[in-house]
Amino acid sequence: MFRSLIVLILCLAFSTLIFAQLPNEQNCPIPLWRKAEIFQTDMEKRFLLDGQALCKLILPQRDGSGISYNMPDNAYMTGIYVGTLSMKYLCTNDEKDLEKLLKSVDALHLLCRASGVPGLLARAVIPINSPWEDDGMWRPSPDGKYRWRGDVSSDQVDGVMFGFSWAYETVKDETVRREIAKDVTAIVEHILQNDLQIVDADGKPTTWGKYYPLYTRIEALNALLWLQALKIAYQVSQDEKYAKLYKEYVFDKKYGERAVLARRNLDPTKKGFVNHSDDVLFFLGVEPLLRLETDPQIREFYVKSLKRGWEGSGGYPGLKPESNPLHAFLTAKYLGDTSEVENAIKTLEWFPFTIKWNNDTIKSYEEQYGIKLTWDILSPLPEKGKPIPIDRREKTWSTWVQDPYHSAGNPNDWHPLEYNGHDYLLGYWLGRYYKFIPPDR
Repeated sequence: MFRSLIVLILCLAFSTLIFAQLPNEQNCPIPLWRKAEIFQTDMEKRFLLDGQALCKLILPQRDGSGISYNMPDNAYMTGIYVGTLSMKYLCTNDEKDLEKLLKSVDALHLLCRASGVPGLLARAVIPINSPWEDDGMWRPSPDGKYRWRGDVSSDQVDGVMFGFSWAYETVKDETVRREIAKDVTAIVEHILQNDLQIVDADGKPTTWGKYYPLYTRIEALNALLWLQALKIAYQVSQDEKYAKLYKEYVFDKKYGERAVLARRNLDPTKKGFVNHSDDVLFFLGVEPLLRLETDPQIREFYVKSLKRGWEGSGGYPGLKPESNPLHAFLTAKYLGDTSEVENAIKTLEWFPFTIKWNNDTIKSYEEQYGIKLTWDILSPLPEKGKPIPIDRREKTWSTWVQDPYHSAGNPNDWHPLEYNGHDYLLGYWLGRYYKFIPPDR
């Protein structure tokens, strides 16, 4: 009797200890670092093709077909992933993180070279006999080993430049750096030689690969993106040609002035008025410029651009109300406005696994980690006309691209697509690198 009582007490104590440490549906979510670990595990397990980051996983259908991938944005995604891994390695100093970074840098090189046309980036590259779920233009690589996806856009170049810039800053191996410089300058040279357009293998300009002056009067974001490309070309090559061209476009061709208007401030409460995909492109473009530019006169253009995007203009709110970690951390770092840092961290805390995965995937990671990965909604109900908190939104491939004003839904609903956690990982490691998120939070 006494022995049974002791065993019962010990079991109750052990259970109390376990459940005090592991969250459940009524308690707070798991720590930010643990969530990052799980998203990283899933990225490596299901969303990497020899270091190339895949975007969307299409689940098996009723006809018995297996898992396949939709892959029009691999260059963009891999560039973001390389930048994220760079931040992660700079925080952890773990050699395994460096190995992962170098593998994905190699994947960027493949994306840059598979077309066989110097400087013509591929949107995606897959082994020649691999199935794919994308109806774009696919061509064989010159060596016959791969297929590559054409019609690359300035969006893809933006992501790749972002990743290469971070990798160059992070990796000190000169051999690696030379290869980065080779691809970055080839992309820039391709655009220069084609009247500030990206020209595909068929000799025709791609749909969204335009940087020439008339176009940037309409699309000011691309003025910023062209300055990003030139600045990074100089960063990795130290070739004065690019420094000279960069200043020419900043001042003489007025790209600096246009870059101030890169973020379109319109009424975000009207669906479709604000392009939140462009907001991520804006982040990827302006972050390297703020990190690399030291000339006060030029830097002021980028500071004004970020401030305008953050605070809004014309009576419309900017990015500040959205609690987006990318913009909140960037603004805190370079404008000194830390007012939204805690709300951005809350976004990461509330970030649900259900916004990316279906319940069977979540259950498999619960079993692997011995921890509950779903919880009740923690955010308050949003006011009318205000952004919807992240745990009240529908499933999406990128929460930072998602329109936060018009995305209410139940992320627990089953969906034929599952997505990687690149957006969480970028937000988390940016916050860690800037030291806004402590390692143990």
